[in-house]
Amino acid sequence: MKNNAQPFALIFDMDGTLINSNPTHKEAFEQFFAKHNIEMTDEDFVNYVSGRMNPDIMKHFFGDDISSQKINALTREKESIFQELFEPKLKPIKGLMPFLKKAKEKDIPMALATSAPKMNIDFVFEHIPLGEYFPHLVHDTDVKEGKPAPEVFQKAARKLGFPPERCIVFEDSKAGVEAAQAAGMKVVVLTTTHTADELKGADWVIDDFTEVTITKLGKLVPEKEKVVFSK
Repeated sequence: MKNNAQPFALIFDMDGTLINSNPTHKEAFEQFFAKHNIEMTDEDFVNYVSGRMNPDIMKHFFGDDISSQKINALTREKESIFQELFEPKLKPIKGLMPFLKKAKEKDIPMALATSAPKMNIDFVFEHIPLGEYFPHLVHDTDVKEGKPAPEVFQKAARKLGFPPERCIVFEDSKAGVEAAQAAGMKVVVLTTTHTADELKGADWVIDDFTEVTITKLGKLVPEKEKVVFSK
């Protein structure tokens, strides 16, 4: 792969980052677990649900011996509840669309790296015109280990052709921040899911994308010769 002339690439999580969906995910999980006579506490949601892949979530609550077929069925059930609840209020995080437009105008490479299933990516892209900004996608079935493991971001970086130190991740969850840092990437985190005090380990904490500029992002990456992964 040829060296990319841009100084950095951007990798975005989806839930809580492009859209403020986590409160609805929590509501959907509460309804879903209630149907299965399982109690989920606020602490459970933070520690075992937020930012994590559905297979890991289902194994935690239903047992490690659950079959892949059962996981897929439960995932479809839960995400159908989520989509029904969230569709009337689906909109991008404040400032997201102007920022993505500016980044694309500057030819900044971008990828989506999410723990969400493809059915939810399709659902969001059907309602918000995000597809043109994200030619590179990494989702739950593309990785073996979910966040806080770094695999999802490492795969996104390879698709973009950038080394980790020249990638900036946008996240919202503690697990996502840990994953980005484990991948050796800079991380900008939104306060959609946690408070600023809870996110002190991030490189930059923001409330929404109106605070972000390409110039400020450039200050996060090291000033040195640009190198890239071979694909």
